[in-house]
Amino acid sequence: MEVINMLDLIKIKKAILKNIDKELISHGLETAYITCMIAEELEYKKEEIYYLSIGSFLHDIGAYKTEELDNIKQFEVIDTGRHSVYGYVLLNQNKTMKEVAPAVLYHHHSYKDKNNYIEGIEIPNEAFLIGLSDRISMLCNLLKYDKDKINQFIYNMNIESFNPKHIKILYKLVENKNLIENIISSNYEEYLFDIMKNIFFDICEIKEYLIFLPISIDFFSFETSLHTVSVSAITKKICDKINITEKEKDQIELGAYLHDLGKVCTPRNILEKESKLTSEEFEIMKKHVIYSREILEEAGIDEELIALACNHHEKLDGSGYPKGLNENDLSLGDRIISISDIFCALTEKRHYKKAFSKNKVFKILHDMVDLKYIDKNIVNIVEKNYEEFLNFANENRNNYEYRLNYLLREYKNVSTKMDKLGIY
Repeated sequence: MEVINMLDLIKIKKAILKNIDKELISHGLETAYITCMIAEELEYKKEEIYYLSIGSFLHDIGAYKTEELDNIKQFEVIDTGRHSVYGYVLLNQNKTMKEVAPAVLYHHHSYKDKNNYIEGIEIPNEAFLIGLSDRISMLCNLLKYDKDKINQFIYNMNIESFNPKHIKILYKLVENKNLIENIISSNYEEYLFDIMKNIFFDICEIKEYLIFLPISIDFFSFETSLHTVSVSAITKKICDKINITEKEKDQIELGAYLHDLGKVCTPRNILEKESKLTSEEFEIMKKHVIYSREILEEAGIDEELIALACNHHEKLDGSGYPKGLNENDLSLGDRIISISDIFCALTEKRHYKKAFSKNKVFKILHDMVDLKYIDKNIVNIVEKNYEEFLNFANENRNNYEYRLNYLLREYKNVSTKMDKLGIY
């Protein structure tokens, strides 16, 4: 897999949401479809529509797996302002998504309040476009996709909250372009995916997206993402010491970024427990690898990349999980990510333990080599370069932790300013 396009990343997000709330999948796609259809009528440029498709699909990114989710599904707009701020701060830190962040922040803003905004963050017209599309999608859901009821509501709804140009085009699309019929039948997906597949990310942008994916699912759960940063750093360093191609390095490193993706489906009380897991809790935790595979297979991701993401708990002697694979089944990349994961688990400070000393780390690793759990040659590389690897992982982790804390500060800052506007 030389490149990943936006469609691949959207499909990963879609597959994750299938495990959380299926209705939100349809809502995001419907909102994106309506937004893009109106934007086409407004003669937006193709590239502008590409990024509108992202922003409108992700407009509720701050609400996934939060207390806000039920409010959104019940159409309680007054109580859903916080998720707009979550979404803004998450997208604004990402250089690829940055330009759509203000539209997400203000997508519940009424058009009559268009001159009432946070200083330095002006309201783009796209905010009202996404807001209208969001409203129509929610209506479709609330009215059980009954065409007649939906049409009746559209023509009788209070239009003061929306841009008159957008409303005029909406009526045209309902009458002449089968907008509601396409939503009811889900015929819009091919149109939408055709747009998204034309947005390509470079390897750095892909990593940026993947590392913040767990945060977008549960904004205040940071430990999994911090661990992923460390594992990816160690994986990169090991790959740099081995004679493999740049393409192979990128592939293995992407596998490391995805290796704990399934933890978005793990209950938070287990994921962040401040003491050792019980045997029952550990069995639940182990299922994150199965969830990872289900998510990536659902998204249609390359099988080699899926294996890299999902084989890090397998062992050379066949005693690992979930499949009981052995050394004949495990690739070099599988072995590297497995040892990176173990190394980071041992050297990181956790709620329930301190970081282990170098001697203790390698006592454990050598014991695992003797038991034929992990690859001796890779352990030797890590041991030989211990200080370099550990410093690199800690530097990456500290930088990322700084960014996460910045997100929290920015969330509080923007929330306070939005509260002062008094227009949620």
